[in-house]
Amino acid sequence: MKAILILAGSYSSSFETEGIWKDTCLKNNIEFEMYDLSNHIGKELALKLDIKSFPVLIVNDNIVAVGHPDEQTAEKVIQSLVK
Repeated sequence: MKAILILAGSYSSSFETEGIWKDTCLKNNIEFEMYDLSNHIGKELALKLDIKSFPVLIVNDNIVAVGHPDEQTAEKVIQSLVK
């Protein structure tokens, strides 16, 4: 399983969000990638999935979370995916 985080840009809240998702994914043995809208992969995924809100976490071409989670929320989301 691979999780992909797409960020709107380089904002201070984005760095915190990336850290939370990355740590949670790695702790649960889920591959993690991050892109923002200045990257062609990030743009392509956003267009393909018609994403309008960021940050967004995608797993298997499905949006599984939107926004800036705290550690507990991120863990709940990831645990629901691995069960």
